Amino acid sequence: MFAVFGINQAKARAMAIKKTPKTTGRGAALRQLTPEEYQEALNAATEKYMQQMKPVILSGEFATPETCQQFIEMAVKGGAKRCVVMIKAPVERKAKGGKTRMSKSWQKYDSSKNYELQTALI
Repeated sequence: MFAVFGINQAKARAMAIKKTPKTTGRGAALRQLTPEEYQEALNAATEKYMQQMKPVILSGEFATPETCQQFIEMAVKGGAKRCVVMIKAPVERKAKGGKTRMSKSWQKYDSSKNYELQTALI
């Protein structure tokens, strides 16, 4: 299964709205920001959060990477950044007892790589 991971401007904007104060100063110097000052602070905070955020899943799961590319084109128009196609591929991991376990995790998709689980023959 394939999915698109990236940074969503709407989520960064929502975080900036929650954390951007509408006042400045302390004590007797406390004052309300003007709407222009607040919008400027909000835009700066949004950009800051867009740089700091980890990529999150933006789409549902798709069957082909071509569908993901179409979704990326639409998402970029909507304000998404750093979009990348990921695949949920099987990975072999060692458990505590030394046994190997198979699990699936999201990995960056590379069309030249085979994502089938390779097991060693004994």
